[in-house]
Amino acid sequence: MTAKRIILLVACCICGAHLTLSRAQELKSETTTNTHAFEMRAGAEFTKHFNRPKLSLGISEEIRARLFETNATPYFSRSYTTVQLTWHPIDYLKLETGYTLRLLGNKGWTDPNEFFRHRALFALVGQLRFGQWKLSLRERLDIDIRTDSVNLNEKNATDLKLRHRLQVDYTLHSKPLKLFASCELKNTLIAPTEYLNTVAGTSYAQYISDVRAKFGVRWRVTKRSAMDFVYRFDYGYNRDINITKTKQNIKLTHEHEYTHILSIIYNFDW
Repeated sequence: MTAKRIILLVACCICGAHLTLSRAQELKSETTTNTHAFEMRAGAEFTKHFNRPKLSLGISEEIRARLFETNATPYFSRSYTTVQLTWHPIDYLKLETGYTLRLLGNKGWTDPNEFFRHRALFALVGQLRFGQWKLSLRERLDIDIRTDSVNLNEKNATDLKLRHRLQVDYTLHSKPLKLFASCELKNTLIAPTEYLNTVAGTSYAQYISDVRAKFGVRWRVTKRSAMDFVYRFDYGYNRDINITKTKQNIKLTHEHEYTHILSIIYNFDW
């Protein structure tokens, strides 16, 4: 048997195995869920400023509680502990990097790999001031890391998402108040699609996972401290892939979540 025939035979065997595998596995179910929720958040932020170079070091803590959720009782949702470093090379530009430890309240308390999550962030913020107005555009990369065991055809152990935020601030003349509003989009970068598309015969790609609108007031209590009162509406979408253990079939769920959020945040700068 010639080398050319051997290569052709191997190629045919690989293609046949691939077709057999595709036929053996299937999209078992495809459903859509809609969840409505109301959440309260309380937090505190402490920021130290350095003039040369123009750096600021921030430490913040935020606690979240779900007071209402479709088909669920009220529960502690999560807490975020963040350390962040910000550099102002020029007046129109900020560079940010940080780390967040996330504690999830709905994952049980037996295995730390289940209820702890880690996040690294990198952001570029451009800003312009026009009198009492400030306009800013932020591009931020979130790197979410989990240490529990996952099926990489369902989700990533290390996940990447890109966030785009446009914000407008207005400082009231001769009053210790600042109004702000923002709109933010978040999109996936490496959500698993290859196995899903192979089995289901679809062409799913990356997608927008969050759309957020925020309105708030900052009250400058003293020269160094302030209080933020914020309302935020979140629309979230998640393409949840669940692969059965026996036949490796896919159960696909399109999860839509609509959340109203009220936040109170204490800020201290020095």
